[in-house]
Amino acid sequence: MRLAGALRHGPVSTIDAAQTLDIVHPPSSVRWLRNHGYSIKTEWIYKTTEPGRRPHRVGLYVLASEPS
Repeated sequence: MRLAGALRHGPVSTIDAAQTLDIVHPPSSVRWLRNHGYSIKTEWIYKTTEPGRRPHRVGLYVLASEPS
């Protein structure tokens, strides 16, 4: 539910979910939310994890709607 709360405030990347929200495997959390009626879009972005490192292709999750 931490991810659902964060998505209400805006898009969340896989890296942000892991580092900031302490979610071990963000795609599993997204799948769980989708199975419980949340509509979440996945966009692909490139994002660095540390300064000087090559960017990684990661998912950016955007909440489209919540279960009613």
